[in-house]
Formats: sequence, C-alpha cells, structure tokens
Amino acid sequence: MVQFIPILLITLILSGCNTQSDLDRLFNDYTQGVANILDEEWKSAIPDSPPPLPPQRLRTLVTTEIREGLIEVLDLSVCNLLPLIAQKNSSLGKVAPPSQVLSYELRFYRTITDCLPLVLNDKNIDLAIKEKIQAIHRTKTDNLPAVLWNAFYTGEEIEQSLALNQPPIPLDQPEQSYHPALSALELFNNLTNIATLNPETLKPIDTQTLEKSYESLYTAPLGVPLLKSLLLLEASLNNVAHTIESRLERRPLCFKDMRNPKADILKSIFTQQYALKVQPYLSKVDRLASRWYRLHQSTTSHLPVPSEISDYVAQVFQRNAEISLWNRYIRARDRHTKAWQRILNQCNLMPGNHD
Repeated sequence: MVQFIPILLITLILSGCNTQSDLDRLFNDYTQGVANILDEEWKSAIPDSPPPLPPQRLRTLVTTEIREGLIEVLDLSVCNLLPLIAQKNSSLGKVAPPSQVLSYELRFYRTITDCLPLVLNDKNIDLAIKEKIQAIHRTKTDNLPAVLWNAFYTGEEIEQSLALNQPPIPLDQPEQSYHPALSALELFNNLTNIATLNPETLKPIDTQTLEKSYESLYTAPLGVPLLKSLLLLEASLNNVAHTIESRLERRPLCFKDMRNPKADILKSIFTQQYALKVQPYLSKVDRLASRWYRLHQSTTSHLPVPSEISDYVAQVFQRNAEISLWNRYIRARDRHTKAWQRILNQCNLMPGNHD
C-alpha cells in the first residue's frame, strides 16, 4: 500500500493531551457535581484499556494454493489466466499488501467464473482439461472467505486503526470526518456478503476505489479512538450510577415525592452537565460505534475467524458477544439511565413532570 499521510492522525496526536484533558474535565465535572450534591465520596473514573491487536501471524489464515499440476493446463491459454498467473508469480506479487492481493483474487475469480461455462460447453476441449478448470474454480471459491479475512484484518490499515497510542474521539471532532472510514467498512462488508452468499455474482473492484477505501481506514483511524471512548463512557456512567445508587441506599434524597433545594440543584446538574454536555458526546460516540460494530459484526460473522484470536474478535468486533466492549458500554448506559430515573422520580422531577 502507498504510504498515506495520516493528516487526521497527526492532528489527534499533537492535540492528544488537550483532548484527553477536555474529556477528563467534562466527565470529572459531571461526576463530581453529582457526588457533591448527594454528599457521596467522589472518585475520578479510570477506564480500562482496549485489548491489544494480536500479532499478524495469529491473524493470518492460510489459503489453499493451486497445485502445479492444475496450472499446467493453462499453457493452453484456456480462460486467458496466464497474465494473472504471471503477475502473481512476479517479485511484486510475492510481497503484495492485502489490498493488492484482494484485487488480484477478485479479478482471477471473475475471469475463471466467466470462463468455466464456456469451457464446459466446448466440445473441442478435453474432459481432463475441463476437470482441471473446475478444480481451479472450486479452490478459488473455497479460498474466498480466507482471502477476504486476510485482506481486511491483516494489513497495516487495521493495525493503524487499532494502534493503542491513540486518544479517544475528541469532543470537537466532527462526526463526518469518520464517515469515509465507515464507508470503507461498508464496502468490505458488501464484498463479504456477496462472496459468501452469492459468489457467482462477485465482480472485481476498481483499483482506485479499493485503494481509496484502504486509505480512508489508514488516514482517519476509528478503531481504538472509538473503543477508548466507549470504555471512558462505561467507566464514567457507571461511576455516576454508583454514586446515585449509594446515596439512595444510604437514605432518600426526597421524601413523599417532595422536592427540596438539593433536588433542584441535582436536576440542574442533570440538565446543564449531562443533557447539554455529556449527552451530545455520548450520542456521537453511540452513532459511530453502532455503525462500526454493526459492520464488523456482519463481516466477521460470514468469515472464518482464526481460533487464536476469537476472544479478541468477540470483544472488539462483535457487538452481540457478551464480552464485547459495545455491550459493556450498553450495560453502563442503561444502569446510568435507571439510576437517574429512580432519583428524579423520587423527587417528582422527571422531565415532563410539572415543577
């Protein structure tokens, strides 16, 4: 792959400390405000770190090579595959990055798929040659899921996306700046669905389009920033929920649905800190993460996952998995919502109630 200049990544690294401070300040102010008014001990939330991406050797699937005896038939120029074979055997082909390997495999598969019925219906071609062409097509078809997995999950683009030295998504980073990366994941997911459900309709992708998709993943990495944001939200929302729950277990804030000055201040914190500041950031992360997880969930569910990294895939790419970081965030979000509903209902201060 061409070495792209990661402009957004450089910006995030240069501003990483300020970004982290801004997020810390946002959640610390919110958590401390709730703790102070409820007379509870305040502690800053310390989020977990995302799991490290397993090494490439554990992420790479082995594909079945076409046996030399099968290739010999191509000397007859059947299906016009010799140029592709020559390209694969060149010095460049042997060290090609996943994006170029994917481009080659798609072109090879389309060529032999289109050629196969012509060969089978040609009475002038020997049965042995027909059987060899069928065997090549069958091998390439069987290889498709592993080829796609390697193309999406073994290259430097996924490594850049999941590098742990990146900060969470910044407060002021426009959501739209990550849309090209998500569009690239859409392309990969569509390819996977076609290759695994209707491989006979699979077509090559324009090289420029394919490389642009890889470039988007590399220059605007979304993986770890998104995962760190989810873990930060999980820790902070659980922190606030625990504070509210601890207070209500100790003694009620309001008696007989009667509001009081502390309850009014708490409602103000909910409105001014959570609704106006935390909620917009939560919503941005939620939208990005929901789409990111949906695409990876769909893609990985149709592809063979190396057994050595199954736990990592479940945590990072599959939102339906019990141990996924997405589900951890969802549980914290729901707990936070229930805690606020409980205490605001106790004081007759739920939004929509008459003050």
